Amino acid sequence: MIITLRRRIALAAIALTIAGGMFRAPLATSLVTRGDDALRNGDRAGSVRYYRRALALDPHCARAADRLALTLAMQHDPADARAAVAIASAALDAAPTDPALLADRGLAEQRLRRWSDAEADFARAGAAGQDPRYDHLAGRLALKRHDRDAARQYFRSALKHDPTFAPARAALAQ
Repeated sequence: MIITLRRRIALAAIALTIAGGMFRAPLATSLVTRGDDALRNGDRAGSVRYYRRALALDPHCARAADRLALTLAMQHDPADARAAVAIASAALDAAPTDPALLADRGLAEQRLRRWSDAEADFARAGAAGQDPRYDHLAGRLALKRHDRDAARQYFRSALKHDPTFAPARAALAQ
């Protein structure tokens, strides 16, 4: 049986399509790793490009969304902070209790001076991840809003997650 050139091309295209679907997640992960390497080497713009490619390749890759949102949130441009909020929010639709994504969005909201939104996201991140750092950040933002009762609650929550967490102890002592 002789396979014509057209059939060979069609079979190759089908095989590549199937392989692309099967290897989408590993390819996205490798792009995230490349983005991490670029960031470590001081190439922030390059890291953002890799993270965007990873997210375009696999829109459900929480790790790519986390890295991209965090990198954008750390920029000093309000447009980047707004993009970080949008990216983290979209990823949180699929993983609503992901502590890293909640914290990323909280950082970006903090850059945008959306204190209440940032406080709520840090509080959710602290509860979801049992992480005293996020509870502490929520407490600091509550103090910024002059809500001492809420701040005390957050600091106490931080100590529930880690009784040795010194920043929460110090904040409660004040």
